[in-house]
Amino acid sequence: MVLGVTSLKRNFSTVRAGFVRTAPPIKWLGCVRAFHDVRSLCRKTLTSNGCPLIASRTNGEVPLISMKAPERTTAEVFPRYLDREVLADSATLKWPGLFARRYRLPRVVDGFLVPATAEPLITCTLNGSAEFQERDVGGAWVPRRVRRGDIFVTGSTTPYELRWRSPLGAEMDVIHIHLAVDQCLAAFEMVYQDKARAVEVTDFFGRDETLAHLSFACAEMLSARTAGNSKRVAALAHLLAIYIVEKYTNIASQMPDSRGGLPIARLRKIEDYVHAHLAESISIQTLAELAELSPFHFSRVFKQTTGMTPLQFVIRERMLQAQQLIRETSRSLIEIALEVGYTSPSHFAQVFRRTVGVAPTQFRNVILE
Repeated sequence: MVLGVTSLKRNFSTVRAGFVRTAPPIKWLGCVRAFHDVRSLCRKTLTSNGCPLIASRTNGEVPLISMKAPERTTAEVFPRYLDREVLADSATLKWPGLFARRYRLPRVVDGFLVPATAEPLITCTLNGSAEFQERDVGGAWVPRRVRRGDIFVTGSTTPYELRWRSPLGAEMDVIHIHLAVDQCLAAFEMVYQDKARAVEVTDFFGRDETLAHLSFACAEMLSARTAGNSKRVAALAHLLAIYIVEKYTNIASQMPDSRGGLPIARLRKIEDYVHAHLAESISIQTLAELAELSPFHFSRVFKQTTGMTPLQFVIRERMLQAQQLIRETSRSLIEIALEVGYTSPSHFAQVFRRTVGVAPTQFRNVILE
């Protein structure tokens, strides 16, 4: 899912066409805030089976309901389709260049449709953790383990679905930062000049300490109710846009970053390979060949990029898949162990306990309660 200059204009023009059919032409750049309601854009609810996306009650928890979310919306009205507790909103402070909101999430969400926006979205987990899954509508669920400081960058032109489950007492507190379209276009042109029209924002999930620090700073400014006319707000919006454009675009993904980390395209290639081969033996040599590096250099830059060694990453992905299978199937723990690459049930149980905090049998019993 990517978002480029042309698609930015096309995406927002779709919204505009639904509301200003008889209006005279206006200058598009900077008009994102001119349209305050896009609910009529798409009235159907999207799910994998054609049914309304209504979450069920689970052990007294009431997951979010997403029944009237459109396929697309704008950042300005985005919160009305989320049904979350908004702790702070930059719209009340009239911040220019971005839309920042801090939310507290329910512990359990069984299904949730997220409409696409013309504006790229940065999400940072400020507190809490969760077993988290995302997918394109009707696609395969991609599991993640989300914790404090984790970053999502989303440049989606299509809606997507989320679900998650947090441990008791570890509900997530997150910040959403939508970068205004005019801010992004200016950054495209500043960084890539004559190539600006070919630039697309690409999706990312993982650790990015710089972007996390900027997100936490944004949250602090929201809590302090920093006024929109403060130069710090304009500077933050500019810095975030430049940072995203230099690091999370289709052009940037083809280049090593300034610290010598893995290009995003190669990192995704490795992630896709691991997800497809969890039941098999995965060697450092194989992953290094995918990255076109020596095993020694690959191990170093992989940890520099992700904060984990390749082995730690493979174990994490295996444990996430194991948790999903335990939660969603009635298959035996031996079968699940084999499917995620463990021929020894005792070794699987040992790694599961070390990673998740409880034994596989305890994890299943908690799910069944």
